[in-house]
Amino acid sequence: METKSLNEFEFNEFVKIINEISGIDLTDKKNTLSLKLSKFLLEHGFDNFQNFLLKLKVNQKLKQETLDFVTIGETYFLRELEQLKEAIYYIKSLEKSVRVLSAPCSTGEEVYSLAILASQNYVKDIDILGIDINSNVIEKAKLGKYQGRTLQRLSEIEKNKFFTREGEIYTINKSELCPCKFELCNVFEDKFLRLGKFDIIVSRNMMIYFNYDSKLKLMEHFYKILNNKGRLYIGNADLAPDIELFKKVFSSKGVYYEKI
Repeated sequence: METKSLNEFEFNEFVKIINEISGIDLTDKKNTLSLKLSKFLLEHGFDNFQNFLLKLKVNQKLKQETLDFVTIGETYFLRELEQLKEAIYYIKSLEKSVRVLSAPCSTGEEVYSLAILASQNYVKDIDILGIDINSNVIEKAKLGKYQGRTLQRLSEIEKNKFFTREGEIYTINKSELCPCKFELCNVFEDKFLRLGKFDIIVSRNMMIYFNYDSKLKLMEHFYKILNNKGRLYIGNADLAPDIELFKKVFSSKGVYYEKI
């Protein structure tokens, strides 16, 4: 296969498979993704697009590499800070051991932001799990090494307390934080439903990539792993479908969904 844009039929086939695997809707990405996808195929030794699609359906390694290719995690510390603060204040009010899920967690900034806020507000009995479909970002989250713009909203005091600096690299100081773990996981697979129960789910800027049916399925999965009265926080750009499983609550800090 030459390095050229895929035709409409080929790209639509690819979009359908990715949607079935991950819920991600790439329909509007043809112009930006098609040529890159052709290069991706060449790099993986495919000279026939149909052979690639056939192997994509059954080969776990190729499936993961393709998901890593189409998902790009880009975030920063203390993103949508007021919402994170509200989640922490709610956790503190529960006065019990609390489990929090960050899905997707990208390279870990959201998980560590929650942990930093928990430490600052003397919330101790909490553990946080971050999951993502992209194996590359999960490995970066586990390393906890950051530099540049992702740190721009942190104060110097926060950097000094919660990180160890070597040159321009800031490594998260896990000894100052509650337990933070990271795991490769697809929200639409059975493994997700076996993660256990959570009191809080933070899922920001994921639904923007999903079509309506995928959003419904996602909300159903969230419902299954949330404890009674558990809360779901979504991003400002996300649009969640109306569903009887959750009560939409408007607060001074924004919107959250409470399990009914």
